[in-house]
Amino acid sequence: MLRSLGRFVVRATRPVIWRLAQAYDLKLERRGWPTGQHPVVFEDEASAAANTPKSVVFNTRSGAIRVGAGTVFGEDVHLLTGKHLNIAEAAAANLPLHTVPESGREIVIGRHCYFGTGAIVIGPVTIGDHAVVAAGAVVTHDVKPRTMVAGVPARVIREL
Repeated sequence: MLRSLGRFVVRATRPVIWRLAQAYDLKLERRGWPTGQHPVVFEDEASAAANTPKSVVFNTRSGAIRVGAGTVFGEDVHLLTGKHLNIAEAAAANLPLHTVPESGREIVIGRHCYFGTGAIVIGPVTIGDHAVVAAGAVVTHDVKPRTMVAGVPARVIREL
C-alpha cells in the first residue's frame, strides 16, 4: 500500500516539478526529451524507454530526430541538429554570423544501431540499420548500414 501511494505521489507531482524546474532554469534529465522545437520520434517507444539513458541529449533546434526500433544508446550520447553558421555559410545565406538554421539538419537513425558512451552525432546525417558508433566518436557524415565507425571525425573501422 505504501509503495503504491509513493508511485501515485510521484506521478501526481512530476508535472509540477518539471514546470518549476523550467521556471527556475534548472535542468532535469528526462528520457527522450528534445531540446528545441522539432520532435524526437521513436519507432518503438517500448524499446526506447529500455535502451535510452536519461543522459542522452536530443538537440532538435534545427531539425527532427528519428530513431529506429531496437537502437541502443550509451550514457552521455549527444544528437545535435543545431549548428551555428560559419563565415562562409552566413555570407552565402546573407545571414548574421552564428545564426542557427531553423530546419534542414535532421538526424535519421536506422533500426538496431548502437551508440557507445560519449558519442556525438552532428546532423544532417543518416545512420543505417545495424550500424555501430564507437564510444567518443564524432559523426558528421552518413554511416552505411552494418558499418562500425570510430574516431574524431568518425571513420569506417570495418563492415559488420
